[in-house]
Amino acid sequence: MQNANGKWKTWGLAAKESIIAYFRTFAIVWRSGALSLSGMMFFTLSLGVLPVGEFFVTERLVNAITAVIGEANWWQQVVPWLLGLLGLQIYSTLADQLREPLRLNVRENIEIWISEGIVRKSNTIELVEFQTPEFQNALARARTMSGDELEEIVWWIVDSIQQLISVTALGIVLWNLHPLLALLPTVTGIASWWSGSRFATDVYSLDVQQTPQRRERDALEGILTDRGAGKEVRLYQAQDLWIERWRKLWKELIQEQQTIERRKFLAHLAIGISRALLYACSLILLLLEVSRGRLTVGTYIAAAVAIVNLDGIWNGVAGYFLLIADDMRRLSGDLYAFLDRDTKTVGKAPSTPQKAPNLTAAQEPSHLQIENVSFFYPNAQEPVLRQVNLTLKKGERVALVGPNGAGKSTLARLLLGLYRPQTGVIRIGDIPLNEEARQQWLTHCSAVFQDFTCYHLTARENIIFGDLEHPERMEAASTAGGAASVVDGLSAGYETVLGPTFGGRDLSGGEWQRIATARGFMRETPWLVVLDEPTAALDPLAEQAIYERFIHRSSGRTSLIISHRLSSVRTCNRILVLDNGTIVEDGDHETLLANDRLYAQFFRAQAQWYV
Repeated sequence: MQNANGKWKTWGLAAKESIIAYFRTFAIVWRSGALSLSGMMFFTLSLGVLPVGEFFVTERLVNAITAVIGEANWWQQVVPWLLGLLGLQIYSTLADQLREPLRLNVRENIEIWISEGIVRKSNTIELVEFQTPEFQNALARARTMSGDELEEIVWWIVDSIQQLISVTALGIVLWNLHPLLALLPTVTGIASWWSGSRFATDVYSLDVQQTPQRRERDALEGILTDRGAGKEVRLYQAQDLWIERWRKLWKELIQEQQTIERRKFLAHLAIGISRALLYACSLILLLLEVSRGRLTVGTYIAAAVAIVNLDGIWNGVAGYFLLIADDMRRLSGDLYAFLDRDTKTVGKAPSTPQKAPNLTAAQEPSHLQIENVSFFYPNAQEPVLRQVNLTLKKGERVALVGPNGAGKSTLARLLLGLYRPQTGVIRIGDIPLNEEARQQWLTHCSAVFQDFTCYHLTARENIIFGDLEHPERMEAASTAGGAASVVDGLSAGYETVLGPTFGGRDLSGGEWQRIATARGFMRETPWLVVLDEPTAALDPLAEQAIYERFIHRSSGRTSLIISHRLSSVRTCNRILVLDNGTIVEDGDHETLLANDRLYAQFFRAQAQWYV
């Protein structure tokens, strides 16, 4: 009894969620074009009564023909019914044609809504979560949805209502002739729906299960077609290896799908044979009625056509229900699940609301402090930062050095507010850097990252992204970042499209880095500036010029420089040495050399090549 109650409770919850999802879908479609949707529904529902009209007109046409054969004015009895059939066909064609532009308008608006929703949701997710396969799987599945699915669900629901109107009307007509004529097509329609529903669930479950393999397949295809990867693939002659691995993934995906398709084929074949046998039985039943004098020839022909129509309509209704259920399953499980994702799944939220920090010029915080901060990347076994304590004072110029993988870039992103620590707290002055504070804090920070983005847009757009509210700073930022000389060599200056994607001018790694550095210099931030390996692709003279301009522009601001070139950090007030997720040294250049520890080892290892 308890198991039965549990099943009913689960079924009721699923039904409730399904109803909510249907209403949500209809609301989205309605907002995307209420007038177009109303017109589409009117034309579609009006088509539902046409089969009944065709039945009566066909019946009277055949009866008129049989009654006036051989008469001189036979056409006077026949032509009106022929015109009636013609009129019904013209209206059917006209309604179909008028629906299409209305559908297109609704579909395109929904497409915009879906794409914007995915993009906006992605920008609320913690950056660190982007590195998890779970998020990438969810994102990949959400991206497979389009405006077609939402628009088609409403379209199919309206079409189903139209078809049900036709089924009801034709069923009543055939029932009056003989009840079995209405019941037999109903049986095959329900059987088609039941069979298809079973297999649709299996197909969706397999589709979800295969998401990681499809992502891997697409990644392999990207390697084989990517310009950047092409040089290594060709140099090492690895094409055959990648292609074979890509083909193997494809075959594995197809084989699993074909197993379900074989079962589906056998079930549908059995239903198709049953449908043909039941139709034959219906025709025999009609012939018996004619032989008994209960039906005319016209009624027989009209009824035979109506049975075919009724069977086809039932099959169509079953197909629509399956399509609706399949798309709703994907909408709820993929798109809506992604749009409803919790945006605070990483780190811990503050237990009580905190006020945002006051960062006005009159009350700027005097320091930035982190206390006992530890940070784990998703699925990592060990923390990348361990119980870090650090205080940065306003106006300090601090360098962060250490071996690869020590956690330097991670610490910088925590200070910028891009990551949230799992343990510990970050304070701006005396106020914790909570969710409310982070958004305001970001507007007072600037950074040039080592993994900067090359936007294949104009040079102007590449640079002003750093501060869209103050485009007038672009030329000064270009000079400070060393990009002015790059722009001077472009055919259309700042309006030159960069990168080969849209046929623009491609740049060298160092030139792209200057553009990215200029972007980082756009924002005249009042507090924190981070340079994460900003000169890795630059020559020594360009590197020196960048640091000199950076020192000048960051005067009075807190700056954090991450670099492996220790000659670049000698002028910093403080040098922090990070090793294995912990700050192991803190001091100026001379002090750290005198301590003769890790920093001194690094410095001597680099200096020997210049002696």
